[in-house]
Amino acid sequence: MDSEIFKKYENTGVIYAMEEAQKYGYDPLDKDWVNLGQGSAQGDEIKGSPKRVRNFCLGLDDHGYAPVSGLKELKQKVAVLYNELFRQNHRQKYQIKNISIAGGGRIAISRVVASMNKVKLGFFTPDYTAYEGIINVFENVEPVGIRLNDFQGFKPDLDEFEKTVKEKKIQAFLLSNPCNPTGNVIKGKDLKKLIRIAKKNNLFLILDEFYFNYIYTGSKGFVSSARYISDIEREPILIIAGLSKALRYSGWRICWCLGPSKVIRLISSVGSFLDGGANHPLQKEAVKLLNKENIVKESKAVGLVFKRKRDFIKSRLEKIGFLIKNKPEGAFYIWASLENIRHLFKNDFDFFKQCLAKKVIVVPGSFFDIKGFKNLSKVKYSHYVRFSFGPDIKSIKEGMSRIEKLIKEREKITQNSSKWKLRSWKTLGQKARAWRFESN
Repeated sequence: MDSEIFKKYENTGVIYAMEEAQKYGYDPLDKDWVNLGQGSAQGDEIKGSPKRVRNFCLGLDDHGYAPVSGLKELKQKVAVLYNELFRQNHRQKYQIKNISIAGGGRIAISRVVASMNKVKLGFFTPDYTAYEGIINVFENVEPVGIRLNDFQGFKPDLDEFEKTVKEKKIQAFLLSNPCNPTGNVIKGKDLKKLIRIAKKNNLFLILDEFYFNYIYTGSKGFVSSARYISDIEREPILIIAGLSKALRYSGWRICWCLGPSKVIRLISSVGSFLDGGANHPLQKEAVKLLNKENIVKESKAVGLVFKRKRDFIKSRLEKIGFLIKNKPEGAFYIWASLENIRHLFKNDFDFFKQCLAKKVIVVPGSFFDIKGFKNLSKVKYSHYVRFSFGPDIKSIKEGMSRIEKLIKEREKITQNSSKWKLRSWKTLGQKARAWRFESN
């Protein structure tokens, strides 16, 4: 078969990590493996969380296709949830016409990008690995990257952001908030400012807010641009989130989009030929789960449990020798630098492979550099690694112990190598002196 008729696409970072791990014998059911690369939160019951769904009944009508834009009752639940959480002080509320349901976040973003005319689409780097693949698939997108600085803890300077938007004539912008992989959160005054910049510059913001309830600072426990949007229909803001993180049902692939009704109609139309709509039975079950009581209860639980896991893994990594330039305020990832132990590993992929030999999975930082474009030709994060504290604490502790053991082994090898080189140079020096003596 002529392979030239097909385009070549690389796997996203997490999928690549999983496939490489399989070459080392990884099996998700093998309890001897520790997956610190996972993008999903632990799926069991945690202290204070709502009871987990273990089974549900299907009606005869549930076996058919659901509407491409999602079940009406589920869209109503999403609208009510966001109105109760974020729009109590706003006259204008979200309605069913402002909601679309999709079969996962990547499908939702793909629908949005496919709906656009030819546009300059901006993004920060580092950011979520799947963005690069989505951007590359759709040829109507001209990508424009804005690199975040490590000396600023990878936090965007919004004044510089607005300047770049104007100079490069960026028309739309895609970002995760809270951010995957850094855990940074744009909130409060900064989030208000970001929305003002979008309105002022007619910049369409696509806000991936999947981790909106994984917040470890402040008392509200949630961060969403929905709190600061004045006019739902006129402001160029689209919000994307879902059950994967909100209630830790990652395998359900139930996602929602909130935005102007005109945009919602367009992306739903694209869904009619792109993906056909989300799973019908799981949408029916999501209707029962999606309410303010459950989300608040879940958010309090993950706020306590995941904060402890964050503090533990951060402390252990720093003790081992990693440099962490920003303490995650949200999501469940640690973005750690190898620069203090760079002499022990060639780069992030070398560290990744050495971890696989210890049955530990991490994700190389290079994947989060949304690269391949003219203005982002060099990989900048080859000394970074993303660690997930999504797994349970027992797995995290075991993973840290194995990584610490790996570091000690590498240090010993490096020290022995240095001693060997020193002895070799001494031997060469002695031979040179003896040769000079004999020559004289």
